[in-house]
Amino acid sequence: MRRYRDLLTIPGVGRLTASVLLSRVSTSMFNLSLLVATTQRYGYAAAGVVLMVFAVANSVAGPVRGRLADRHEPRRVLLTLLATHTVAWAGLLAGLLTAAPITVLCLGAAALGITVPPAGPVVRGLWPTIVPEERLPTAYAFDAALNTATFLTGPMIAGGLLLFVPAPATVAVTGGVKVVGDLLVALSPTLRGTRGETAATRGFFGPLALGRVRLLLGMIVLDTFAFGCLEVAAVAAASGRGTAGVFTSALALGAVVSGIAYGARGWPGRARTQLVVLHTGGALVLATGGFAGVVLLAVAYVVYGLVTGPVETLQQVLIGDATPEGQRIEAFAWVFSVMWAGFGIGTTVAGRLVDDGAPAGALYAAACAQALVALVAMTGMRRTHDSDT
Repeated sequence: MRRYRDLLTIPGVGRLTASVLLSRVSTSMFNLSLLVATTQRYGYAAAGVVLMVFAVANSVAGPVRGRLADRHEPRRVLLTLLATHTVAWAGLLAGLLTAAPITVLCLGAAALGITVPPAGPVVRGLWPTIVPEERLPTAYAFDAALNTATFLTGPMIAGGLLLFVPAPATVAVTGGVKVVGDLLVALSPTLRGTRGETAATRGFFGPLALGRVRLLLGMIVLDTFAFGCLEVAAVAAASGRGTAGVFTSALALGAVVSGIAYGARGWPGRARTQLVVLHTGGALVLATGGFAGVVLLAVAYVVYGLVTGPVETLQQVLIGDATPEGQRIEAFAWVFSVMWAGFGIGTTVAGRLVDDGAPAGALYAAACAQALVALVAMTGMRRTHDSDT
């Protein structure tokens, strides 16, 4: 763990990490708290629509927010969006408390999604500027592991709050945590003096003009497609009961453990080779899981997490390396957007594959996605690197 201790001694890293961690925890709290609050007043169908509106607005606006942060001072963009985001939180909460029409609630969810401050992309875009190159894999591994850990802790915190306070109050607490986290990121001394991009790095397509960035984003879509399939497979394996959380928690736990282990030392082989090995292993685990019973399937989820935990770290390193400094925040904003898209497509496809209540079809679809990523990494990454250079 010496690498992590050394990383945290770099000025600004500890404070920035703690600040963005608050922001990310609130994001993972948000889905559960809003789902419960809207379901209690409007029903399941309406709650699903509200969450979908937020997700679509957030993913569509994400790259635009990232480009603004690249082209202008990131701190100013964060603070401006945070002010409007706070108003959107207040409007959404008021709609819940007054049982406003569902259309009004959808408008509030859309406003909330559009104004999300890009704290995560800003921090990921900052790592190459404040962390020495040889420590970047450790920084991204730490970032990825903490991000994954929030998907374990966030719902647990929200679920605990829901046991003791009304659902709208849990939504209010979630909003407060989000505002405080993003404010701490914006006021971090590390952002002081950070300027926008130069005219030389501007372009209509931004980082999407780079073939290697497009390829990496496509691979991320396939990865999150697989995670969407696994979410549905977990529900099917648990026969629709709440015990589905055991499977997803097992996956997240494996990913956190292997992600931290990956950043704690150097590993042989190029990033492309590592991606091929990891995704091939993931495909084999998932294909085998299709034949497993409930207990062995939970083990397969843990093993899959252990195998693929380092993937997000590798993807972040490659995105940061492939993107010019003046476009990194937008590039990482695209990462978050395509993750939402891939996950949504995965859950939709898997939902049709588990109509009989068996998780095997969703697991096989996820395995195919992992195998395709391995193939793309093996054949496509070298060509795009050559064309970009």
